[in-house]
Amino acid sequence: MPGPAWLRHTAEIRAVPVDRALAARGALGMLVPLAIGQLAGRPDLGAAAGLGAYGAAVDDTAAPWRTRALTLLLPQLAGATGLALGRATDGRAWAQILLVAVVALISGLVSSIGRISDMAALVLLLATAMGLGLPTTQPWWHVPLLFLLGGIPLVLLSLTDALCHPGLRERGAAATALRAVADLLEATDGTWAERRHQVTAAMDAAYDTVVLRRLSPPRPGSTAAELAAHLDRLVEVVAAAPAVRTTAAREHAAAYADAVRRVADAVETRTPATVALPPTPRDRAGRVLRTAVAALASAGEEAADGRSRLLPAHPAPLRRLTGAVADRLRDPAGRRYALRLTMCLTVAQALASFSGLPRSGWLVLTVALVVRPGLGTVPARLVTRALGTTAGVLIGLAVIAVLPPGWWRISAVVLLTGLLQAYARRNYTLQTLFLTPVMLLLADPLGQAGAAVPAARLLDTAAGCAVALVCGYLLWPEDTRALVPDRLADVYEAIAAYADHALNAAGDTGTPHTLRRRIHADLAAVRTELTRLRTDPRHHHALEAWSEDLAHGEQVMARLTTTAVTGHGDAAAASRDSTEHMVAQLLRRAERLREPPPGRPRTLR
Repeated sequence: MPGPAWLRHTAEIRAVPVDRALAARGALGMLVPLAIGQLAGRPDLGAAAGLGAYGAAVDDTAAPWRTRALTLLLPQLAGATGLALGRATDGRAWAQILLVAVVALISGLVSSIGRISDMAALVLLLATAMGLGLPTTQPWWHVPLLFLLGGIPLVLLSLTDALCHPGLRERGAAATALRAVADLLEATDGTWAERRHQVTAAMDAAYDTVVLRRLSPPRPGSTAAELAAHLDRLVEVVAAAPAVRTTAAREHAAAYADAVRRVADAVETRTPATVALPPTPRDRAGRVLRTAVAALASAGEEAADGRSRLLPAHPAPLRRLTGAVADRLRDPAGRRYALRLTMCLTVAQALASFSGLPRSGWLVLTVALVVRPGLGTVPARLVTRALGTTAGVLIGLAVIAVLPPGWWRISAVVLLTGLLQAYARRNYTLQTLFLTPVMLLLADPLGQAGAAVPAARLLDTAAGCAVALVCGYLLWPEDTRALVPDRLADVYEAIAAYADHALNAAGDTGTPHTLRRRIHADLAAVRTELTRLRTDPRHHHALEAWSEDLAHGEQVMARLTTTAVTGHGDAAAASRDSTEHMVAQLLRRAERLREPPPGRPRTLR
């Protein structure tokens, strides 16, 4: 595709496989409330319930049942609350502006606590905007109640699917991590870095699925406890994996990889693993790798020291939530983002209230989706939002022009919802393409101006994109320093602490294990942020330097890990002085990364 690199990256379509079960649940979940409303002679009430079905469809995942329950129910409650708040303003302009400001501030503060809180905060914000644009002829509680009821069929379908296959997603996530490590063991020098990143992503996903997204630790003897033990031992295999690149173990790399894949198959199918390992090598690094793979093949519930280090103590859910909120409030970058989002949405609602635009929350909704950083950079979202909305409006106009109200339009909404579930995760333009006509067709029975709705949505989108560009990008750009260089500096300091601990506490095995997990997760988070920033033309030149800093951190961490676990590597014979020199160099790099650019004062931390 011709054009600048940031635009090509924005238009990239990810190769995400179609989840047919997800698409079928979305279509069926939308069909039930719309069909009930049509049969009862109240398509307007069916459309209101359809909003809840749509919200549940967007939040639906292929996760374990506990995660699905939280991911579906909390956003549904947030959506109903947002609709009720929006309806309660009764069309009063200043009440609407104040409400949007307060909800935007709350949403911005709690959005980064976790994936589920981020989804709930986003749904609260979007539902509030939608509530502001709905007609006020019905009692205020009708639409929020129907929103909750409309999501029930899909929630039941999703939870039933998860409960009928207990542990399926957890085993699948663990097996994916195992196969990623097997691929790493067979990597060449040219593919090593990319496969190491894939291992980190797969390990983080498995760790989240098996351990973190739980209200309490796994019970002894449960599937989750067994999988946690496999992940615990898999970390040791990852740490020893660099041995296959530089030692005699290279000739047995395929055998080790095959053994790990057999363990993956056994984990996924819940069958015993039959593993054949090569003879014990003479070099220490090779012996450590063979020992780690052998331990993985015979993993029980406990690690070698009698406990699973991947099972941290779980505080009470309320304490976890309050602690996360307190951490967010203490974070200067988090507060700046919340204020930036609040300013953008307050301006958007003021424009919607006093400009004479058709009654709608679509303008505020557009600004919210464009400005939120977790959804991409502002330039990327502007382009994809504009293209997707325009194409979606054309589809909606075609459906309205060709299909009569009633069952034919219901069929179109059901089909578009299934397509949304099937292809939305590939590209945001595709998501908007299918989302827009669904919302247009649901808005018509709710009494929103009939045939004038498509034109109004295009006008709202254009105005929202303009507000987001000016207020959320030109006047108040996102704080990139807090997202990349400051975070890289934190990682360098963590690597220095890891090296210092390895130097002064050689007998401690549990602490390095925890430090490695955190450092690799932080490195992966920085890489994800760099990938996101590729869609912003402002950072074209800085990205190269930041990528080099990230690569240096990954290389240093790989050398330190290999040395700590196997005693092999370039630094194996290094003296205390050389290790202390490495620590000092890392700290100097961290200090350089924290230095503000010319013309910008140093921020207090």
